[in-house]
Amino acid sequence: MHGRVTSLPSEPPRFFNRGPSPIARLTFFGVISLALMFVDSRFRTLETVRMAIATVVYPVQQAALVPAQMATRFGEFFDTREDLRVQNTQLKADLLQASLAQQSQMAARTESDRLQKLLQISQTSTTKAQAARVVYLGRDPFSQKAFVDRGVSQSFEPGSAVVDELGLLGQLTRVHPLFAEITLLTEKDFAVPVKVERTSMHALLYGRGPGKSPELSNVASNADVREGDLLLTSSIDGIYPSNIRVARITSVQRDAGSAFARIEATPAALVAGANTVLVLDKPPARAPRPVADIAAESVAKKRR
Repeated sequence: MHGRVTSLPSEPPRFFNRGPSPIARLTFFGVISLALMFVDSRFRTLETVRMAIATVVYPVQQAALVPAQMATRFGEFFDTREDLRVQNTQLKADLLQASLAQQSQMAARTESDRLQKLLQISQTSTTKAQAARVVYLGRDPFSQKAFVDRGVSQSFEPGSAVVDELGLLGQLTRVHPLFAEITLLTEKDFAVPVKVERTSMHALLYGRGPGKSPELSNVASNADVREGDLLLTSSIDGIYPSNIRVARITSVQRDAGSAFARIEATPAALVAGANTVLVLDKPPARAPRPVADIAAESVAKKRR
């Protein structure tokens, strides 16, 4: 049986009919576009259409810009915060530096005032004096010592009195090539002959060690001594020049059962805070006592 061979149609069915060719469409729409452009440029006929489209599209454009604007604002926020943090840190550093400069200026002014007072003491005193700088205090908590530097041209002598701008600080006890040791008047059992400025009564002021006020020893209970009295060096021992401020009486206790009063005083000098001091030369040696007086005193002691 022979089958019949059927041939395919040469034209596509109507469903797939594409209409005009692409070139014809391009030409048509190109001509229309040129015509619209010519009419719009000549008569502005599409201006209203453009404005209407722009009005409709504007909210969409703004909504599309929101993420970028938010990102920019977040970035500016963190940048501004970082700048403020850096500026705050710099301002704090500047404030600290200004504070340190002010403190340094105040300290320099205080030191200048102290040196001025020391210079006045040196000029008004008939005793020669040499300036020295306190380099450190003694490390032994039970010993009241201070150490001052010594220049090559300075000749310190053990036993010389040491003062600051406020009063007597102590006495040189050891002299080394580059520094010297001061025993402060608060040292335990350190004695200074003093007199009460108001009454000229003589007494001995003894140190009692760290943390304790010096006290006057062997002062009768009925002695004319009051709180606030100023104690000056009496120069009886020939070591300290006279009339140097030593201490001020802060406590007077009289006990009916005791023949002596308990009198405490506060040093006039900055015992633990002096920076610059004056080392005073020793007063001239006193003339020796007559031999006859010494012999008479010996005979009197033997008779007793």
